[in-house]
Amino acid sequence: MFMIPKYTCQVSKTKAALNKRWVAITGDPASYSMENRAFNLVSVISLLAMICMFIIDICIGQWQMSIVIPCLFVFQFFLYYQSLVKKRYRTQVLLYGLVSYAGLAVNYHFNSGVGGPTMFIFFLIFQLLLTIAPSRYSILWTALNILLAGGLYLSEYLHPDWYPDTYPTRGSRLIDFAFTYPIAIIFIYFITTYLKKYYKSEKRIAEERLVAIKEQNEVMLKQTAALEHMNAEKSKMFSIISHDLRAPIDSIKAYLEILSRSLVTAEEKEAIEDELLTQVRYTSELLQNMLHWSKSQMQGLQEKLVPLNLKELIDEMGSYRLSGASVKGVKLTYSIDKEVEVIADADMLKVVMRNLLGNAVKFTPVGGEVVIKATRNGDNVEVSVKDSGIGIPAARQQELFTLHSETTFGTNNEKGVGLGLLLCKEFMERQNGSIWFESAVGEGTTFYISLPVSRV
Repeated sequence: MFMIPKYTCQVSKTKAALNKRWVAITGDPASYSMENRAFNLVSVISLLAMICMFIIDICIGQWQMSIVIPCLFVFQFFLYYQSLVKKRYRTQVLLYGLVSYAGLAVNYHFNSGVGGPTMFIFFLIFQLLLTIAPSRYSILWTALNILLAGGLYLSEYLHPDWYPDTYPTRGSRLIDFAFTYPIAIIFIYFITTYLKKYYKSEKRIAEERLVAIKEQNEVMLKQTAALEHMNAEKSKMFSIISHDLRAPIDSIKAYLEILSRSLVTAEEKEAIEDELLTQVRYTSELLQNMLHWSKSQMQGLQEKLVPLNLKELIDEMGSYRLSGASVKGVKLTYSIDKEVEVIADADMLKVVMRNLLGNAVKFTPVGGEVVIKATRNGDNVEVSVKDSGIGIPAARQQELFTLHSETTFGTNNEKGVGLGLLLCKEFMERQNGSIWFESAVGEGTTFYISLPVSRV
């Protein structure tokens, strides 16, 4: 078993502790803005820098600044407290800028004027203010920096005696510069590193949001396409209900009215009864398909895939198979091994076979033949329903498994609206199967369905 070295765990704990400490010092990103956290960071570094500068000023004999710096330290700590604890960020930034410039003016006077490092700090404070202050104040701080620095230079030019050299030795001056410069560099380093980290974090978040938006747009486009498709299907269904279902019912009503008047001969009565039977059979088949299709579209139909004996299932459909075929004198034969079993839903498979057999008989002329076969093909069983009918024109083949197909009539004028084949396709896909066909005009059509075999 792979063991994680102890030092790896220790490093992880150290990183977690440092990150926790960092959040405690600068503020939680969830509660503080980037500028607010940057100001808190600047405050902490400023406090540390003041401690170092206080020690340096004591060492080099800058007694005036050693008095000013503790006052600035207390004020800076107050601003930091207000920003971190009270979350009064904007007011503290304004005070920080004004007091910093005022303190630099005092420092310029007591720290040898242009001969001291004050202008280094002027430049540094300006950069910090541009980073932490609201962007609408950028012009204000820029103008104030230029005016104040220019005013100090002009003042020293006109009154050089106001800015005496306060360094006791040349070495003390070098020490002051030597410590001020790295402090400025450290300030710039931390602020720049922080901004880069923030930029990368924001860039990563923006990229993740962009990816999420793209994925959401793709989902919405798919949903829109699906809704448009469903609306088109529903429109077609309403068309079927309003026309194809109403027409046979009106015909049945008319035939019954004729029969009720008893004004027909025995031969006419027999013909009317045959026509009534045809209309009732068509209407019943249409209603069954519509109900099955509507239920599948509402996702209320759940498939139950179990092992099924194919021959036994076809035998159970015997009454349906023979009724339509016998009327037209169509010979119906099938060759299915009694051992063949498939994984399918019994009710769905019956609907599929009923529609395929009904279509085969419908488009086969009187005296024709319909043959059902089942063959093993690898891990699947292919069932074919072949008729010797009129075939399907090439122009209609592309729309055969959709609701866009036109109403058709069989060899005995049996009507069909194409809903059955759409239902067959959907039911076969739900059973992890497939359906396709081969057809030639004048030679007949063969429909194939393929299902997973139960016994490999």
